[in-house]
Amino acid sequence: MPQGSPDGSNAATLLHKLCLNLSGKNQDDALLHYRKIFGYISQCSLVTNAVQDEFYIVEKIKKKLIQENREQDARKFCELHRKLQRGQLVKNRPAVLILLLHLSDNATTNDTFLTPMVKEPCVIYQLDRPSREQRNTVGSELRRKGSHTTGSRNSSMNIPTIEEMFPPYWSTTTDKISSNERITSKHILSNSRELQTGRKTGTSDHFKTFTDWKNSGSQLSTVSERALLKEVIYSFQGIEGNILKNDPVNGGFKIDPKVGLSKPEQNAVLRAAELGWLHNFVKQHCDDRNMCKTAGLVSQSLVAALRQELTEYYRLVAILEAQLQQENAINAVGEKCDADALTLRRLAVWAIEPAARLHCLLAVAEATKASRGGALAGGVHAFLHHGDPLVRETMKHILGAVCKPLYVMLSRWILDGEIDDPYGEFFIASDSSVKGDRLWHEKYSIRETMLPTFISMSQAKKILSTGKSINFLREVCEDHTPLRGREALKQALEKTSVEALFMEDRDGGLQAMMDTAYRETSLRVLTVMKEQYCFQDHLLALRQFLLLGQGDFIRYLMELLEPELGKPASNIYHHNISGILESAIRATNVKHQSSDVLNRLDVHQLEVAPGDIGWDVFSLDYHVDGPIGAIFTPKEITTYLMLFNTLWRAKRMEWILSCMWKRQVTSVKMLRKLPELRPIQQQMHLLISEMVHFVHQMQYYILFEVLECSWSVLMPQIQQAEALDDIINAHSAFLQTVAKRTLLNSDTKDLLTQLRAVYDLILQLRGHEDVLHERAFEELAAKDPRVKEKVVAAGPEAEKDWDSKRKDFTSRFLPTARAQLKILAQSYQDVVKRFLLSLASQPDVSLQLLSSRLDFNEHYKKRDSRLIATLTYQHRRMTANYGVATGSPLK
Repeated sequence: MPQGSPDGSNAATLLHKLCLNLSGKNQDDALLHYRKIFGYISQCSLVTNAVQDEFYIVEKIKKKLIQENREQDARKFCELHRKLQRGQLVKNRPAVLILLLHLSDNATTNDTFLTPMVKEPCVIYQLDRPSREQRNTVGSELRRKGSHTTGSRNSSMNIPTIEEMFPPYWSTTTDKISSNERITSKHILSNSRELQTGRKTGTSDHFKTFTDWKNSGSQLSTVSERALLKEVIYSFQGIEGNILKNDPVNGGFKIDPKVGLSKPEQNAVLRAAELGWLHNFVKQHCDDRNMCKTAGLVSQSLVAALRQELTEYYRLVAILEAQLQQENAINAVGEKCDADALTLRRLAVWAIEPAARLHCLLAVAEATKASRGGALAGGVHAFLHHGDPLVRETMKHILGAVCKPLYVMLSRWILDGEIDDPYGEFFIASDSSVKGDRLWHEKYSIRETMLPTFISMSQAKKILSTGKSINFLREVCEDHTPLRGREALKQALEKTSVEALFMEDRDGGLQAMMDTAYRETSLRVLTVMKEQYCFQDHLLALRQFLLLGQGDFIRYLMELLEPELGKPASNIYHHNISGILESAIRATNVKHQSSDVLNRLDVHQLEVAPGDIGWDVFSLDYHVDGPIGAIFTPKEITTYLMLFNTLWRAKRMEWILSCMWKRQVTSVKMLRKLPELRPIQQQMHLLISEMVHFVHQMQYYILFEVLECSWSVLMPQIQQAEALDDIINAHSAFLQTVAKRTLLNSDTKDLLTQLRAVYDLILQLRGHEDVLHERAFEELAAKDPRVKEKVVAAGPEAEKDWDSKRKDFTSRFLPTARAQLKILAQSYQDVVKRFLLSLASQPDVSLQLLSSRLDFNEHYKKRDSRLIATLTYQHRRMTANYGVATGSPLK
């Protein structure tokens, strides 16, 4: 459209109508204003940097209205502006506002405002992300962005992305700087497009800006851009200058209030000075760790890695400072700088990558502030899960330096079983006070607080076992034979990088080497234990002697001990029992055992309590020392002794009932002459039969279903074991299973008490049977005619006593004995019934089946309705409900 004509495009028509309405329908005035405005717009369109700051313009208009004492107009303008912001009709509000501002200036001065714009184009800067509440310090800026974070062991670190940390500072309509520009030492000022800063050719290189809205009218900043660049570069190293001062409150930098800078300049300078705050924080962290004398080697390695990163950072700062000095020298001689000269905008773009790296270092320093050793390495490892490749690469470099001391410790432990850990940073701890066969269990352990996150617990256990096996062979087994493949393993570890320790590849070369070392050392330990120290022979000896597996020996030993163990416990002497043991060994197949096994077999007397007899304190013992003590620990030997006591008691009950049964069978024909004794004999015969059945079933359950079945599970596990820990765990599980099913653990304590009550009733029956047998044979002898003749010959007094005893046997002894036997039988049945109910309510199926076996003819089921229910949850519920009602489920 020709200049000055209202006809043409739609935009020009709308502009003409606007001028017409504002001029009050006066065509001449409207045309005059239209031509002036059109000329102004045409000239401003030639200016390349015409991006306006709406907030800055609004404040400028408000200030102008207030200076003219038009407060009401200022308030009205604010209300209209808010309505304009809520609407969507006007899209380019800054342009409209600056047009109105310049129209007002033109109306006030009655002079054209186009001339200065043509002579020196205005430069209007705007932040890409404008904010009305800009911070004045770097520390507060960091808190607003939330970039001050700490690391976590099990999650990725919360570090803002590069775009969030350093958004582009300034932008113009004709020139954009790529955010992917990076500074290198070789090419620091290349690949940049020429920046349009509005400077006149040949003039001094000062940073021309509009005045800040807080300053007066038309006053401009007197600080040059070169001076600001110098201050910012100084702040990169934490050094304050004339403009940027240290802020003691927030720890960053603040601008000297005496220096007048525009708002864009303040934002740019403070944002760039953030690098100095980050630098100071990381440097202070390094100094603090160096001051701590107990920080450890891993902490020192972290400090060294951080200082190396700071060294690279200083190299960048030196390049920037050299570039600035070179440009200042060129300006001093009056020459023109090239288009790639250093500016605040370029400096902001080039600071993106260093800021991101310093943010990473800051986050690492915060996350590991209270950590040391392996825990510190684990804290740094958490940052490897970050999504930014730059962060991951930085963390990989730092973690490699941090893990180097741990890698050296790990190599020495795997190769030689040595721990060189003066600060307690390694995840394997050593107790130097532990000696002998307790080395395997107590000397070395995993220090979980120092276990890095990149080493799993299963891997840590293998590493622990590797070095522990080397020390076990050297110190306990006295085997100094070099391990196979040690030299090759040493060379491979020396060639492997530290990064292999924390990489995600679990099947990598380092893991394969550690697995190989674990297998070789474990195989060597197993070979020595089986061949040199005959571990399996000792295990079989414990099975034969303490678990009563050698039947002929146990039977003959009990027969020899019968007279001796019937004495009070205080009259039992160790040398007498030892002599009986030697006799039993020589008379049975045990004599064919090796001398090492027989020398370890001995007798042991338990603690004596008042009223105890020899049977209560007698026990066999098996001495264990040397390398096999790592498997047969004192705790497990104690379990063996408890099992022997239980099995020995059951074997004694079997022995007692067998003797009673034989005496009953052999005396039944001899006592036919006493018909009045027949009901008692019959009752005792039935009770002995019940007890024999009970004891036989218990013996079968313990010796076969528990011991034999558990033994058949143990032996294949020992044959297939790959390490000594596998044998120890299998043997421990074997003892736990046997102890649980023989009622020796805490869950079956009540069952064991009831079982011992049954055994006590058997002993009482034996006492009744002894008395009955003695009195019956006395009565049988009294009926002999030859005895009667001797009594008559002795005189009337002897005959009177003889008649009194016979009458007492018939009238008093037999009824009393019969009543006592009946009470004993009733007590026995009640105890057995409670025992069966307890067995049936156990969660272990084998104990439930034992209840059915003991009551094979359903004798007790007919006497108690609770035993009629099947062995299911319903039965256990009925038993529990009965216990709630009666106070005890067993009564």
